[in-house]
Amino acid sequence: MKLILFLCGMVTFLLSSFPNTAESYNTLHTIPTRSGVTLDFVVISQASTPTDDAVIMFTGGNGAIPFRLTENGAVSGWNFLIRTADEFVQQGLTVIAVRPPSDHKNGLNSNFRESSEHAEDISCLTTYLASTGIKRIYLAGNSRGTLSVASLGTRLSDDHIKGIILTSTLESDFLSYIPIEKVRKPVLMVHHRADQCRVSPYSEALKTRQTIMNSTRVDFVEVNNSAFFQMSEPCNDLSSHGFFGMEQKVVQVIADWIHGRDIPGKIE
Repeated sequence: MKLILFLCGMVTFLLSSFPNTAESYNTLHTIPTRSGVTLDFVVISQASTPTDDAVIMFTGGNGAIPFRLTENGAVSGWNFLIRTADEFVQQGLTVIAVRPPSDHKNGLNSNFRESSEHAEDISCLTTYLASTGIKRIYLAGNSRGTLSVASLGTRLSDDHIKGIILTSTLESDFLSYIPIEKVRKPVLMVHHRADQCRVSPYSEALKTRQTIMNSTRVDFVEVNNSAFFQMSEPCNDLSSHGFFGMEQKVVQVIADWIHGRDIPGKIE
């Protein structure tokens, strides 16, 4: 009976942790990018008019299905950046969740994430977003999505891009083919000290911070504490790797950084 009550409590916690994005104003868009290629993305905002500040989200894994749209128009997904989309919106931000381009529907491997083609697609996206009135754009990656963001940070010079955000950054071996010392935009790194994923240990995040600091400003936030009961394997979304149990505090520190407020070096 105690086990049943515990599990019921966890279900309640999970339901309260993942907001219903149907409360947001969600619109699905398709734009042309490279020759014969299109890009689908959803814009999540509090109103039909986007805010001045927008965050383009790059999820981990192979990125094949970064989000789903439910029958009532809600945006659904397990990745940290998607399951907290409404919380980012409540912080006055417009969230852009991107699907793989039409010529990579099966997902994004590391080579594509680091490619000029990927950069061209996202350049078309930022140009489109700027045309809708968005003034400042930030690129946020989680886990393998940090490959996309780190690479884009070295390739894109669009003045509308004001900074990049790396959460649960992959180890330096994965970033070795990206000249991250060429990043010029301000960088925010958020990493859980207890991240047990074999490809994103905390010690490696510190190395990456040191490398990027040679070329631009880096704010680094260490996350401590987490949910008492992890709901997934160490490299999956509902663990310390995905800030499970610390979502609201991580969203707050990212939003504060975007809005130019002071942020702590550690949250717990």
